[in-house]
Amino acid sequence: MPPKMQDLFRTETTHVDEVNRRASMSRQWLLEQRNKPGDHPISVDNHLAFHICASHAFPHIVADMQAAKKSIDIICWGFDPGMELLPRKDGEWPRSLTYGDLLRQIGEQKIVTVRLLLWLAEGRSPSAWAGRMAHNLYGHPHWGKTGKSDPNIIRAKFCEQWWDDALNGRIPNLHVRYRAGDPAAVEASLIDEAQKLTVVEKGGLKNVSTHHQKPILIDYELPEQAIGYVMGLNSTTDYWDTPEHAYNDFRRGHASEGGADKHNPALRLKPFRDYAIRVRGHTLHCLNRNFVTAWDRAPRNADPFPETGNLQLLRQAIAPASFVLPSGAERQLAQIVRTQPEEGDKTIQEAYWLATSQARNYVYIENQYFQYAEWAVHLKDMRRRYAKGMRDAGCSTDVPNLYVFIVIPEAERANMVPRTYDTVAELGQGHTMATYDAAVQKQRKLMPAPEVPGQLDFMQYALPVIGPLNVLRAGRSAAHADVIASAARKQVSKADLDEMGLKVLIAKLYTQDPESEKCREIYIHSKLMIIDDVFVTLGSANMNLRSMAVDSEININCVHHNFAKDARRRVWGNLAGEDLDGGDGSALHIQQTHGDWMNKMKDNAAIVKGKPGRIEDFITTYSDPRGTSLTNVRLAKVPAVDDKATA
Repeated sequence: MPPKMQDLFRTETTHVDEVNRRASMSRQWLLEQRNKPGDHPISVDNHLAFHICASHAFPHIVADMQAAKKSIDIICWGFDPGMELLPRKDGEWPRSLTYGDLLRQIGEQKIVTVRLLLWLAEGRSPSAWAGRMAHNLYGHPHWGKTGKSDPNIIRAKFCEQWWDDALNGRIPNLHVRYRAGDPAAVEASLIDEAQKLTVVEKGGLKNVSTHHQKPILIDYELPEQAIGYVMGLNSTTDYWDTPEHAYNDFRRGHASEGGADKHNPALRLKPFRDYAIRVRGHTLHCLNRNFVTAWDRAPRNADPFPETGNLQLLRQAIAPASFVLPSGAERQLAQIVRTQPEEGDKTIQEAYWLATSQARNYVYIENQYFQYAEWAVHLKDMRRRYAKGMRDAGCSTDVPNLYVFIVIPEAERANMVPRTYDTVAELGQGHTMATYDAAVQKQRKLMPAPEVPGQLDFMQYALPVIGPLNVLRAGRSAAHADVIASAARKQVSKADLDEMGLKVLIAKLYTQDPESEKCREIYIHSKLMIIDDVFVTLGSANMNLRSMAVDSEININCVHHNFAKDARRRVWGNLAGEDLDGGDGSALHIQQTHGDWMNKMKDNAAIVKGKPGRIEDFITTYSDPRGTSLTNVRLAKVPAVDDKATA
């Protein structure tokens, strides 16, 4: 179940002034109850750098890898040897240095040990099937030969040859290990989750768990120069883009090089949005702990150069205090949080709950999957408590508004529509998914009112899934069961949100062809949250149950005014225009920016729908026209048979 707040808050003793009856205390942003030596420690001695999009992040990663003296540790959801990393030329592949060639060049120096840890489930398991559909290891022999069917045969042959060399010891100093999900650990992680999961959904979560982390750690053995990265960026080519998100950037490559845009199959790969944080300092100790425990736990049968011994033991003498920052570097308070079922770690979920409870001015979320209604319920519960506390204390002014900015893409597949709807509807935005919302409203009229508001048990009406065709008893379709489940939730009105002081907008991103009025959605792969110019979390975790309890994930949390404010201004300025970057972050500027965003979103949405004109920047009003279908079973993230998964 979602975390219990009393388990997250620290206890604090403070003095109440007897004259003015006031007390001062600091707000808690980080998980102080999880602050243990070697396990989620909180450190102030960190220097972080924020990078927008792969085109900005990967050149830094390349430079840091090329300067390595001892080791490079990489964890991937997927790895594409043919991904180009440096500024790309306008032309055909290869447009710059590829990831495969970079690791080959480093290995051939015979100085640096490269360790590559990949998500890969072998055999005939559901997880192995999902991995093949995800196609996350381009050219890997596990997926079969691709050259004959791939129109870019040169690229396909390069990837196949690279993997053949890597797995047969022809790339010196390159160690490869695979890891698959642990169904028993996932089942244990899901025991306390309050959601009512269908049989199909629970099976999908348990048997198709993935390893979704993407950190990099360089030269951990040399603390004075060690560097790390925490990011959402995958190491596959379709995640490469620039902050300009050009409509049809030829540098993004052909559809055959990644996940094709099914709405624009004739164009180059779709525009992609994501981030990375470069890390120096004490927090690298936590990145190492995450890597070595996973590396030592992984089977060694794929490693062409089997290592002896235990990597965790080999590095245990390196203390956090060894990681000294350069003179004059600004320092940020940081904490690494994870989802790791094998270790019972769900601190990413706890961090979201704790930080949300502290929000007073604004919350900004940019995420690939906004499918966690429990978080929206938690946000509202915190606002109710805050408003009640203000009133009980005799506050003579209105409760200050909390401005919520949500930036998400249309749900990747139809089976994600119901969970997305439930989440946006909890924030009073169900109307943005008009077709599905109409089905829900129609169903509500057919259902009796619950004895306790909001407590209608949809399982009275949606019976368990039976058989492979998802045929429900009494002839109910799986799609209808989803609508019933959504209709059983309490409807949230604008008045409900106003009472809590919640002002919510939900946006998606579009870019426009400079030579016509055609528009194209920018796919948001980001996993970013910024609160009140104080708190930032970034990493691999999506806003769904899968990332909070099932898949391995890693985020970095930072508490630092300058870092958070700079990130907010850069992100908002890029997406909405420099005049709508939130200014100094004051309540007045955030209020104005929130309203200006909604006006620009509305104007841009009209153009996306066909009104003549040019969209300004990227933000448009969120909408999703899809309704119910037999593919709408809430599978969380199981790839459709005819779809390439995007993690």
